[in-house]
Amino acid sequence: MKHMGIDLGSKSCGIAVSDVNGQLVRGLKNLTFAALEYKKLTDQLMTIIESEAVKTVVIGYPLNLDGDETTASKMAKRLKKALGKKTDLPIVLHDERYSSQIAHEIMIEQNLSRKKRKEHLDEMSAVVILNDYLTQERTRHE
Repeated sequence: MKHMGIDLGSKSCGIAVSDVNGQLVRGLKNLTFAALEYKKLTDQLMTIIESEAVKTVVIGYPLNLDGDETTASKMAKRLKKALGKKTDLPIVLHDERYSSQIAHEIMIEQNLSRKKRKEHLDEMSAVVILNDYLTQERTRHE
């Protein structure tokens, strides 16, 4: 079953997808949209969901270190609600604390230039979010 990971920013959104076994995750792309304009974004996400045959959507849910919601977490909830109006697929909010830092470190280890790191940070963060979600799911079912 394929899964899609989303790292939502205020004007861009990183996308990652898993293989059909939910074992391997790859960055797919970064989408840009007008601030808080979710119609265009959800249309683009639905196109990816259909073309990639996604069965579960995982949206990064940014919380404070103490677990409290942030402005960005409320944005993630709004995206979940907007996307939920277009699909019956499960849409999961997944704690994404430290995902951007981890993604940045991975790209440094890969010797990517600053420009490339900046261009792909959201996409790599989506990979980190989806990998973390899938790891937790496998652990939960063992």
